[in-house]
Formats: sequence, C-alpha cells, structure tokens
Amino acid sequence: MVSCGLPSVSWSSIRNKNQYWPAGGNMLEYVLTAVFVLITVGAALIINGYFWGWFYAASTSQDETHYFLADDGWRLAVHRYRAEGAPKGAPVVLCHGVGANRYIFDLPGAPSLARFLSKRGRDIWVVELRGSGMSDRPGLLYSNVPYSWTFDDHLNYDVPAVINQVIVRTGAPAVHWVGHSMGGMLIQAHLAEQERPRICSAVTLGSPVDFSKVRMRAVRILSKMRNFLKLTPIPPMPFNGRLVIPVAHRIPGYLFGLFYPPNIDSPVVKRIIAVGSELIASRKLWLDLGRFVDTGEFSNQQGRRYLERLFESPVPILIAGGGMDMMAPPNSITAACVPGRNVGERVCHIFGKASGTVEDYGHVDLLVGIRSEQEVFPIILSWLEAHDPDRGESVKC
Repeated sequence: MVSCGLPSVSWSSIRNKNQYWPAGGNMLEYVLTAVFVLITVGAALIINGYFWGWFYAASTSQDETHYFLADDGWRLAVHRYRAEGAPKGAPVVLCHGVGANRYIFDLPGAPSLARFLSKRGRDIWVVELRGSGMSDRPGLLYSNVPYSWTFDDHLNYDVPAVINQVIVRTGAPAVHWVGHSMGGMLIQAHLAEQERPRICSAVTLGSPVDFSKVRMRAVRILSKMRNFLKLTPIPPMPFNGRLVIPVAHRIPGYLFGLFYPPNIDSPVVKRIIAVGSELIASRKLWLDLGRFVDTGEFSNQQGRRYLERLFESPVPILIAGGGMDMMAPPNSITAACVPGRNVGERVCHIFGKASGTVEDYGHVDLLVGIRSEQEVFPIILSWLEAHDPDRGESVKC
C-alpha cells in the first residue's frame, strides 16, 4: 500500500465523534430544550414578580385620585391628600424616582410623608409619572402607550402638566415641589429652564446631579449594560429584584444601595420592593441613567447640561440626602449648593449621625425609615412653612 503521509483514521474513531457532534435530529432536540428552559425561566420570573405584588398588595390612603393629561397624550394619576383642618400655605407636590410610584410617600405600615404633611394642614398631591402606578403604563404583552420613554419626556411633559393642573384645581399661584431621587433631579432641571417657574420652593431627597461622584458598583454597572439594554424591549432588572424578597431583610442594603439596614424595618424592605417598584420599566430611561453614570454628566443626549442655568433661579431649594446613601452619596447631590454662586437660597442637609440624627440614612429610608417621621419629615415641613407665599420670602409664589 502506498502511504501519502496522511494520518490514519479508523472507523471506530469516526463513530466515537458522534457522541460529541450529534446528528441533525439530536441537535434540534438540544436547541428545543434550550428554548424550553429559557421560556420556563422567563415565565417563572414573571410569575414570581407578579405574585409578590399580589401578596403585598395594599391600598394607599389618598382622599381623591385625579387624572391629568400631558401634552403628548399620556394620562397621569395624581393622588390628593386633603389638609386636615384649614389648609395652610401653597399646595405641595410629591414626586417619586425611577421605577417607583406613590407608595414611596404612603407605604402601609411605614412612615408616610403624604399623611404626615396632610395632618399638619398641607394640601398634598402625590404624582405618579408616566409608566408608574395608576398612570398610563405599558402592559407585559399589550400596551396602548409606548414601552419606553425618556428622562426628557418626564421633564418636558409630566412636570409641566402636574404643576399646571394642581394650580388650576386649587387656585393657588404656585406650588411647593418635594422630589425623591429622580423626582428631585426633575425639579432642578425644570427650574434651570424656566425663567418664571410657578414654584414657591423645592426639596430634593437623595437626588444625584454630579454622577462622577456615584461610585457604587450596582449603579455604575448601568454603563456596562447599555449595549445589552438596547436589545431588550423591557429591562429585566425589576423582575430579577423580586427574586430576593423572601431574604431581602438578610441582604446587606449596600449591595443594592437602596437602604441602610439599621435604619429600616425588614417588613418595610420587602413591601417597598414588592409594591413600591414597577415591574415594567422604560429601557430608554435606564439608558439615560446609564449615560449619566458613564459620562459623569447630568446632561441630555446632545451634551447640554440640565443644570447649566440653575444658579440663576431665584427659587429656594433644600438639598437633602442620607449620609449612608450609596446611590446618591452626599457629594453627588450638592452640585447646586455652591456658596456665592446662587441667586436663590440653597441649603444642604445631610441626615446622619454627624448632623445629630440617631442613625445614619440611606436612599429609601429617608422616607420609610424607622425614624423618618421624627427626624426627616419635620425638617421638610419647616422648610415649606418658611417659604409659603404669606411668609414674605424673596420668591413671591
């Protein structure tokens, strides 16, 4: 036999390779199995997410729910807590943050800023931004509104609609605005753009505006996920977050940056994850936040800084945060509080042991912490009272 220098191959070795390279029929079985597993896991995540929402379902205690129409057609739910006794001062708008809803201001079994202020004579309006709570929001399989919206949609449509309608329905010349997280970012951006805003004063709670100071890994990972999020119609993070509910009280708060464990009850942690966060989140909004973190700048897609003219605004702003807030660390919220630059009054207040509180504060426990009603809420009330239109402040609401 003539050898050509090629390695010899036995039929037995060829047959053995079939165990690693299955025939077409077997390969199809593997593909179908993988698809089935993915569908099963996805269904389990969806069922788990909706189950906890049902399990912890509870009604908030608003007196009325109004629906306002934004200029682009979205319907916004705004919940009114009427003042007990004679109303005092200007109406107060409370605005939540990213992926949250009205429960951050009125969670059953937890301190409620909405009820605290209404019991002290304030007319309270809790807004649910587009995509949240009882406002227009997309469904899992069907929606008559877009599945994604941007930070600019909140800024250009939701904020003006709420301010205008509260003024129309109350007859007040202007309102106070209290914003948690993104709710505070929105009002600062609004004030920077409006020459004559109808705002008596603003309070921001844990609202980062200098994203170069946000170092927490769970937040900064957004910038690493941007390409992935561009491929998904619905961000999966809220569904994944519901998985930890049974053991949420045992997981250190700093892993998520949502709370500081010593300052929040474990049942409150579970409820705020279950009912205080939205399952269907906006991909475009998350991409906006990823851009803020990635660039370190609080600016739009064209690079224009939202707070470029905020120093010129005469509206007084209380800029508050938690000493242990890793989602909005103290040095990330104070960019609008530079001495000597502001036309209007600016006051920074960090809640923590260094400022005299019993315990330090994280992001969520500013509003639903064990001692929020005793340590945080009175500071907010005092600020509102000091800047009501009948107190002779520099800004005539």
